[in-house]
Formats: sequence, C-alpha cells, structure tokens
Amino acid sequence: MKAIRLLTCDNPVEAHLIKGRLQNEGIECFLTNENFTNLMPFYNDMLGSGVQIIVDEKDYHRAREILKDKFEPEDTKLICPNCGSKNIGLRYGKGKLLTILKLFFSVLFFRTGGDLKPRYYCRDCGTEIE
Repeated sequence: MKAIRLLTCDNPVEAHLIKGRLQNEGIECFLTNENFTNLMPFYNDMLGSGVQIIVDEKDYHRAREILKDKFEPEDTKLICPNCGSKNIGLRYGKGKLLTILKLFFSVLFFRTGGDLKPRYYCRDCGTEIE
C-alpha cells in the first residue's frame, strides 16, 4: 500500500466532511496535520500547510472522480475588471523580494508574516482581483 496526498484543506471541518464523503463511497482515507492546523491557524496559508487527506494509491483516481467539484470548479474563470483579460495568475503579495523577507522574518521570530495570503492578479495589466 502506497499512500498519496489527495487534497489539502484549510480547516479540519472541511477535511472531515470530505473524509466522510470518501468513506461513504468505500474509500479508506486518513487525515494528517489536523492538530497543527488547530493549534496554529495563522500558519495555514503559509507554505501550503493545512489538513491533508491521504488515500491509498489504488483509490486515488476514484477519489478524484468523487471529488471532481473540488478539483475542477464549475466555470469560475476570473476576468480582470480593469482590462477584461482572462489571463489571471496567483501570487503572494506584489514584490517577490518583500514576500521572501516577510516569510524569513516570520519563521525567524516565530510570528505570522502578515498579509501572505495568495491573491489573484491580471498578468496583462497587473491589477489585483478581489
């Protein structure tokens, strides 16, 4: 048996709902990082941490099929309100150097990094999309 990470959730409630959904379909799974996510919720967005749902390798494709709505949301293509472009990206803050410095000092001093949440932006005109 080889275990594979299927999905990472922001909170334990969502992870338990997905776990129950998979177990109802006969797919065995378990959760990791649940306690860390409860104890330190400010670090959930940093470095991709969160509650991870782990499944067996043989059940991976079936689990993705069951959770298709999580992996492929219904036509939620973002459009830039400024220029109308569909060329949208995801980044952490405006400056790469500033983001790296915030991350470094947050780890060094055991503090949250402030505004390190990922945001959508237009790759054509640079406008941040809420």
